[in-house]
Amino acid sequence: MNQAASKAQLETRLAEARALVDSNQVLQAESLYSGILKKWPDSLEACVQLARFAMDRADPTRAAPLLERARTLAPNHPQLAVNLGFAYAHSGRPAGACRLMEEITAKFPDFHPAWLLLSQVRDLMGDRAGANKALFQAIRRAQKKGEWVDQGSTPPALLETVLKGVERVRSWRQEVLAQSFEAIRAEHGSDELRRVDAALNHYLSQSDAKPADPRQAPRFLFVPDLPATPFLDPALLPWTQRLVQAYPAVRAEALQRLSERPASAVVPGEVSSATSWDGYYFIRHGARVDSHHPPCPATSALVDTLDLCRIRDQAPSACFSWMSPQSRIAARFGLTNSRVVVHLPLIAGGNSGLRVVDGDARTWVEGEPCVFDDSFQHELWNDDAETGAILLMDAWNPHLSPIEQRALGQMIEAISGFESAASIS
Repeated sequence: MNQAASKAQLETRLAEARALVDSNQVLQAESLYSGILKKWPDSLEACVQLARFAMDRADPTRAAPLLERARTLAPNHPQLAVNLGFAYAHSGRPAGACRLMEEITAKFPDFHPAWLLLSQVRDLMGDRAGANKALFQAIRRAQKKGEWVDQGSTPPALLETVLKGVERVRSWRQEVLAQSFEAIRAEHGSDELRRVDAALNHYLSQSDAKPADPRQAPRFLFVPDLPATPFLDPALLPWTQRLVQAYPAVRAEALQRLSERPASAVVPGEVSSATSWDGYYFIRHGARVDSHHPPCPATSALVDTLDLCRIRDQAPSACFSWMSPQSRIAARFGLTNSRVVVHLPLIAGGNSGLRVVDGDARTWVEGEPCVFDDSFQHELWNDDAETGAILLMDAWNPHLSPIEQRALGQMIEAISGFESAASIS
């Protein structure tokens, strides 16, 4: 029989088997699929259907080799791997299922059924912390796709599992985040942490606290009971006077960097978040950009000694910020009112600055620091004929005590840890 005839005969047999399945003639369908697999051992459909029949009979030991064969025929099919992992888990091989799901979640990180099964097999292995982390990933990735959000977006067979999973993750997150600053509570007492507790409750949607000023809406974390002031007195940060003193040397280095900057390209190490803006970073997301310090020794020495908002993998950022002439950066809300942003204008022609939407504006004046809470909706403008430049950096909101700063920093680090929740450790 030639290849074309064999393929046609296979398709005919498969159609017959499907018809038997559709009419609930399972035994006849299984017999036909078995014959198909014997004659056409590379029939993916026959492997999958025979494995399904085995699982329906609660025979995962029979299903596993069929699914292993199916995976050799379709190695990039994550659902087949999940089916095989399920068979492993229910035939006394949870460690094999765990290894397989770790492989699949690494290869297909957005395939949330694999994360769900990984959570379940880690539970079977007694790894409750690892199970929680995988469950968090499953729910987060499903909901990013619009699934598991409510009853209508959840398959009925999974509804109870998902509801219990959401509650489990919620309780776990609350426990982990509260524990992140528990040592500080033990040392200083709960009264010192009242606003931090309120911020955590708000983050976990366990309180209805919200800013009194409608112009303020932090995208990430809101700390209640902080003064709601868009612009702060620079004197609240004692080190801003050092910015004034260092201004001439810092400006000279910014001018030199600007003169060496390619006209149509971003300097290596810079990032561009808008066509009108570039940043030359000394610190970015808490990480020191070592290669950018030697060309700017005065700025480097200054930045390294400032009391900035330091949170592992998150903050501060400190950079020369360039803004093109005749440009705008659209209005936006910052991440949190727990920090303030400090600008030291370096190149400003009198027609550039910062404006709070429906509120005050500050025109940049060279050498005069500007401190503002960027959780208020704000925009930047540069109507000058030349590129503007500032030294920009993040600092803790000066109305927070050092104890609150420590606790918030540790809590934010714990929150960011959920992004790497795939790890067992």
